[in-house]
Amino acid sequence: MRPIFLLAILFLPYLTMGQQYHQPDFFRNKRQLPLLDLENKKVIHLSKFGAVPNDGEDDTKSFRKAFEKASSMAEAGKNVELLLEEGTYDLKGNSEGTHALTLTRNHNLVINGNGATIIVHNPMIGFLKIINVKNVVIKNLYIDYDPLPFTQGKIIALHPEAKAFDFCIDEGFPELSASYFVESTERWGMLMDKNVPGKLKDGAGHLYPYRGWEKIGKRTYRIQQPQSHFIRDMAIGDVFVQLARNNGRTIFTSLNSENLTYRNITSYASPAGSYAAHGNKEWNILHCRIRLKPGRFHSANADCIHVSGSKFGPWVENCLFEGYSDDAVNLKAVRKYILKQPQKNQILTKGGGVLKGDILRFFNPREGILLDEAYVINVERQEKSLFLLTFNKSINGLTQFGEDKRKDIAYIDTQACESFIFRNNTFRNARRYGMLLQSNYGVIENNVFENLSQCAIAINNGVDWGEGFVAHDILIKNNLFKNVGFDKTYLKDYNAATIRMRVTKLKNPKAKGKWCGVTNADWKGLDTIAIEGNHFIYNKRAISIECAKNIFLGNNIFQRNSKDLYKEYLNPVFQENVSNVLME
Repeated sequence: MRPIFLLAILFLPYLTMGQQYHQPDFFRNKRQLPLLDLENKKVIHLSKFGAVPNDGEDDTKSFRKAFEKASSMAEAGKNVELLLEEGTYDLKGNSEGTHALTLTRNHNLVINGNGATIIVHNPMIGFLKIINVKNVVIKNLYIDYDPLPFTQGKIIALHPEAKAFDFCIDEGFPELSASYFVESTERWGMLMDKNVPGKLKDGAGHLYPYRGWEKIGKRTYRIQQPQSHFIRDMAIGDVFVQLARNNGRTIFTSLNSENLTYRNITSYASPAGSYAAHGNKEWNILHCRIRLKPGRFHSANADCIHVSGSKFGPWVENCLFEGYSDDAVNLKAVRKYILKQPQKNQILTKGGGVLKGDILRFFNPREGILLDEAYVINVERQEKSLFLLTFNKSINGLTQFGEDKRKDIAYIDTQACESFIFRNNTFRNARRYGMLLQSNYGVIENNVFENLSQCAIAINNGVDWGEGFVAHDILIKNNLFKNVGFDKTYLKDYNAATIRMRVTKLKNPKAKGKWCGVTNADWKGLDTIAIEGNHFIYNKRAISIECAKNIFLGNNIFQRNSKDLYKEYLNPVFQENVSNVLME
């Protein structure tokens, strides 16, 4: 069972302070320090497999052959470095897969880009999918797209009566007539700040839905919106960015891998996010950059880091995240639907991944309450990918079963990205959140959050998405928060704040459509969170705390932003339905 931690445990001295990388003492499960390199490597050159930089030819097959060779050498017990020559490599993968390249079951490998640039020429796929690897370092690469998975330009006319506006695309950017803008799974746009690339326009909406467009002139399109109030946000001369987003087609996707490090990698665009992961252990993102290229108002089409459950969360240090169009960081627990309860100490679920010793927490999303928690003592595979889980005790309170977010759900607390570290990073000039935390045992320190359109850090469960449980045991320390929260959604939410915490339940579980809506739960599910030594130059509020207990606020500086769009004065700290909140 999860031990009950006192707040004081968050403030014990760090281990190995003299080392470049160190981890806090309060982690439940200690992790290794980041893997930076391998010793005694046998170097193989990508050029030996037919790849010639700067020749404009497709280098996909050369990479695949090199990966196969590296795998065979690793099986013979060798550490391998795949070395690229400096220059540009072109990947012209087809649209049948999700990524241009796949690295599968490779061990003991360093991919050293040596400053090379990768250009992916299919704007509907990611760069590299990584499956079941161990001891792998990928470093020193630049990654971009041609054509880009987004376009940008200026609004040149408004037609509120027709719920439309005219959009002239900048030279050098793709036109909306390209097929992938309609074929992409998500198509929406953003109003940008003309003077700060990546940042949304002050007071505007954070998303402008796709309702069709038609070409009306050279590089000019009339874009339809569902309602006229979207047009009222706009002015002639505004910069507009239109996405061609394809979820899952991230720059890197890693599955069930261990000791994986991304180091010194710069990416400028993506059809979706940048670093996605599931089931990883000991993985790291160090000195990497999601950067706005000069002349561009946008970078990645989705989350920079999206983790839907891992035994350990990412170690992210000395990185830059700018210009992205969704949360920079999204950390979730693994969810399991409960199909049956054959015995009081058993449940039947679909799909594997649950291990003996895993701690599961059982949640009623209709009432927003924790039903029980227990740890697994046996996992038995049944037919058709079904698994019977046996626990150390009876599970009380389960009443509704099925593959539906409205039913009782189990979350794996030991597969919730725990022991995550975010240190010395910059999150700036982007849409929505800096971080959405549905995880546990993590530290966020010495980071900068600036010009983000909504909360810098949102700590809440994702009940209407059917994913992501409540966070606990988090330290947020010595960060700078500046001009966070200025879009329409932020300004109207009663509890909007630079750091916002709450637990939600389904507002209307009997809703017939996809969404039920959410409302605050009575359960004080957020537990043991410390916020200390931070500097808030805040809009509206600095901190909002709801549905929480054992919260510590100490030595923070609260300074209202002189450019705050919210005109009323509010107390910088909002509290409701909380207990044991300590403030210094």
